[in-house]
Amino acid sequence: MQFHPFKFISICSLSFRNLLQHRLRSALSILGIVCGTMSVIAMICIGEGARQKTVAQIEQLGIRNIYIKALPLSETQKQKAGDRLSPGLHTGDAERIEKGCPYVSETACLKEIRASVMGLNADISPPIAAVSSSYLSVLNLSLYQGRFIRDLDIQNKNPVCVLGYRIAEKTGAKVHIGEWLRIENKIFTVVGILRQTAQKREENAAISVRNCNEMIFVPINMPDMEKDLTEIIVQAEHADRVVLSGKMTERIMEVSHHQVDDYQMLVPLELLHQAQKTRRIFTVVLSAIAGISLLVGGIGIMNIMLATVSERTKEIGIRRAVGAAKTDIVFQFLIESVILTSLGGTAGVVVGIGAVRLLAFMAEWDTVINLFSVILPLSMSVLAGVFFGLYPAWQAACMDPVSALRHE
Repeated sequence: MQFHPFKFISICSLSFRNLLQHRLRSALSILGIVCGTMSVIAMICIGEGARQKTVAQIEQLGIRNIYIKALPLSETQKQKAGDRLSPGLHTGDAERIEKGCPYVSETACLKEIRASVMGLNADISPPIAAVSSSYLSVLNLSLYQGRFIRDLDIQNKNPVCVLGYRIAEKTGAKVHIGEWLRIENKIFTVVGILRQTAQKREENAAISVRNCNEMIFVPINMPDMEKDLTEIIVQAEHADRVVLSGKMTERIMEVSHHQVDDYQMLVPLELLHQAQKTRRIFTVVLSAIAGISLLVGGIGIMNIMLATVSERTKEIGIRRAVGAAKTDIVFQFLIESVILTSLGGTAGVVVGIGAVRLLAFMAEWDTVINLFSVILPLSMSVLAGVFFGLYPAWQAACMDPVSALRHE
C-alpha cells in the first residue's frame, strides 16, 4: 500500500475539523490522559531526584568506606560492657581491622572533642576533631593551603591544627598558616586549611556527612584523645570488596568487643542498595497508579470515539460511497484518537512539570526534569491513543455502506 501525502493531509484536516466541532466533548475526554501523563512525569522526576540525591550522599561518604560509630551507653549497658571487658571503640580496633582484613587499604580514626577555642571571633564556636593522618585521603578531602596532619605530628605529639575552609574564611586576616590558636589550655599552630567542599548535613540521613568546612582538626594522640573514639572509617581497596570487607570487619569487632553492642557499623554501599530497592518498589507502585490513570483515560477516549462513530454513521457511509477504502476510515478515526491523547499528553506534561516544580519549592524535594521524563509520558499517551482508538476505528471501517447511508 502506497503512502499518499495529500490523502493523509486531507484525513488529518477532516479529523481536526470533527474535533473542533465537539470541543467540550474532546476536552472532557482527555482529562484521564492528562492525569495519567502528569502522574508519569511526576513519578520520573521525583524518582530521579531521589536517586541522584542518594548517590551524591553516598559519594560524599565514600563508596569504598565502612563507618564504625561509637554508641552512647546507659549505666546498665556500661556495666554490661565492663563485665565483658569491652574496651569501647579505640585505636586498637583500627589496627586489628587493618591486620585481620586483607581487603582493607587503610583506616582513619576520629574523636569529637568538646573544647573552647581562643584566638577566634567570639561568635565562632567550631567543633573540634582529633583525627589520624589518613583522614584526609579516606574522606577524599583536599587542601587549600599548607598541609594536613602527618604521622610525624602524631608520633611527636606536635600541637598543630588544620582549619576548615569556612572557619578560616570567618576569621579573615586574623588566622593564617603559622599563626596559633589556643584550644583549652594548649597552644596549637595552624599548619593547613582545607579546600571548601559541597558537603550538606542531612538530619534524616542514616549517617550524616560531617561538615568539614566548619571544623578544626588536631592530631589524635594528644593527651586523652586516643581513647574512646567517636568513629573509625575503614576503606576497602576496591568497591567490589566492600561487602566482604564489611563482613570481616564486623566479625573482628564482635570478637574484640566480646559481643557487646557498644558500636554501630554502617556500609554506605549497602545503604545505597537498600535505597535503590526501596525506590524500585515505590516506582512499581507509582507506575501502577499512573498506568491505571492512563487506562481509565484510554477507556474514556474509546467510549467517546465509539459515540462519535455512532453519530457519524451517515458521514462514514457517504465517504465509503464516494470511494474511501476501509483503511482510510481506520486512519481517520485513529488520527482523531491520537490527536486527542497527544493533546492530553502535552497538557499533562505541562501540568506535571508545573506540579513537580511547585512540589520541589514547597516541600524542598530534589527533582530532576530531563528529556526522558518528557518523551516517555508523551509516547505513552500516543500509544494509548492508538491502542484504544483501534477498536472504534475498525468498527467504523466495517460498517456496511448501504446501511450507513440509510441511517438517520
